Amino acid sequence: MKPDMKIKMGPKSFSDIKLLDQGQQIDERPIHDLCEYIDLRLDCADFRMAAVLRCLYSYRYLLSDKTIALMEEAVLNFRYFMDEPGDDSMCFWSENHQILFASEAYLAGQLYPEKVFTNSSLSGKQLKTKAREHILRWLEYRFRYGFSEWHSNTYYEEDIGALCLLIDFAREEEIKIKSKMILDLILLDMAMHSWYGLFCAASGRCYEKQKKYPLHQDILDVSQAVWGFRHRDEYDYSRISSGYLLMKNYDLPRVIGAIGKDHDTVIIRDSMGLNLSEIREEFDDLKDFDTTGLFLWGMESFTNPESIEITLEMFESWKLHNNSFLKDLNIVNRKILKRSGLLPFMVRILNPVTQGIAIQRANTYTYKTKDYMLSTAQAHHPGAFGDQQHIWQATLSPEVTVFTTHPAASAFDDVDRNFSPGYWVGNGIQPYSVQHENVHISIYDLRKRIGFMEKDRKYYTHAWFPTDSFDEVVKEDRYLFGRLKDVYIMLAGRYPLENHKSNSSEWIQKGKVTYWICELGTAAQYSGFESFVQDLKSRDIQFNQQTKTLTYNGKHSYEVIYGKSFTVDKQTMDLEYPRLISPYGQIPRKPKEIRIEWKGNYLYINFDKMIREHGTCQ
Repeated sequence: MKPDMKIKMGPKSFSDIKLLDQGQQIDERPIHDLCEYIDLRLDCADFRMAAVLRCLYSYRYLLSDKTIALMEEAVLNFRYFMDEPGDDSMCFWSENHQILFASEAYLAGQLYPEKVFTNSSLSGKQLKTKAREHILRWLEYRFRYGFSEWHSNTYYEEDIGALCLLIDFAREEEIKIKSKMILDLILLDMAMHSWYGLFCAASGRCYEKQKKYPLHQDILDVSQAVWGFRHRDEYDYSRISSGYLLMKNYDLPRVIGAIGKDHDTVIIRDSMGLNLSEIREEFDDLKDFDTTGLFLWGMESFTNPESIEITLEMFESWKLHNNSFLKDLNIVNRKILKRSGLLPFMVRILNPVTQGIAIQRANTYTYKTKDYMLSTAQAHHPGAFGDQQHIWQATLSPEVTVFTTHPAASAFDDVDRNFSPGYWVGNGIQPYSVQHENVHISIYDLRKRIGFMEKDRKYYTHAWFPTDSFDEVVKEDRYLFGRLKDVYIMLAGRYPLENHKSNSSEWIQKGKVTYWICELGTAAQYSGFESFVQDLKSRDIQFNQQTKTLTYNGKHSYEVIYGKSFTVDKQTMDLEYPRLISPYGQIPRKPKEIRIEWKGNYLYINFDKMIREHGTCQ
């Protein structure tokens, strides 16, 4: 059985878990539904398992023997790792799934140490030991490198769900403390890159609805619980984020609360994840499945030259031939190809569009003011195929965002893989994008060599610019101007902008080599919207297609050379960042320790020494 997307994306928990937490008995049928889904081993079964384990640890005294038996059966019969027997299409490997499966295996083994888990034939004690190694490795990599699924307002919810389980129920102090540290870092990331509780930064994995409508962010309940911005009247306890709302053993650092409520004008520059070119220098054994292999799969790198060989070894060893996400690897899973050593070379020749699925390191620049937020992944692998990477976004309100993409079509037709890249999700071809304060510039070159499995390539880019949501809009040839209360925004293209016939929010710019310039301002900076329009229209823009060089002379003089450099007032901007440059703290790449300070509060973390301190600065 394969669920449709509506079932798959359905409730991961159940609303009445809140009543259980209050000591009340409930209608237990929703728990039965979760167990049935888990027993079928459908994709995202691990999302449901989080609620089942919380019920077994905290609420079993309120539940009937029948329901407890169903939950225990689901836990004891589940498949927790890819190397266990099984022929299903669960996704085990992405960053969020890795920690969910491992945390659930650990807590299941801890709960039933002497029982045999039927799928693996391991005792609970053995399963816990195995899971412990996976957990500690995952936590260490997040501390050292940040998140491969950087700034994701979808998948941070799943990471948080797993960490909350470990914080509340792991009996081992090291697991508990290090889980708190990584939860601190997720919430710190959200605090710095949120605008009035809306987590709207450039992102490694972001979907259409969350881009266009910030109030649909999966992480919204957590944001509201931490910072108190009231975007919803009630929390949704049927989400996996209910684990955060129910968590009992986490002490939120006050400094994180203060940063999330800061409305000063700030610039946040950070670096998350690893590039494929960095893997060789960061991992000792390039053939080890549990270190190098799972890190590559955590960044969704399967068919890149750097990953194809270990991918096929893992695929064969773990017998994943029928997994609906990975089944097309059977095409190249041939002994003659693997023995020849030609697979990386063949990948370079075929140029498969699936190379774009890999989420590589991002250097993100976020400019946040009390009036708006603008965020960009600087020079993020321009010209590469894309998938779910969200390169830039301006956020003006909970209802108004602006961004551009190169619309694409997924290489796959099945329900598990046909949603990205898409018309609004990710990019077909990544742009060369840069930002300085309130100005963003993207250059798109769509002439990249056609890739294996690539669908029909569109030779235009488009903008999401919801004209009906602005108070005032001016359209002139290649310019779009919008006013929302006292916030102004401009989009300028190389060629005339055309409104989509059936979607007033979509603006199309045709051409194989194009650019978009976005600039924001406020009424406090101009004598009025008309002054903003006239001032920005008068600015000189020059573009040389041969060198792909754009110059834009405004408040500053900007020069962008595609794939090479970005200068502001003739000063070359460094687009490679350490882990963090911000008013709240400076963190090097691969830190040994992290210290954050703001408004008289601090957070100090030393991962290896297991030191986690926070409070008021002395």
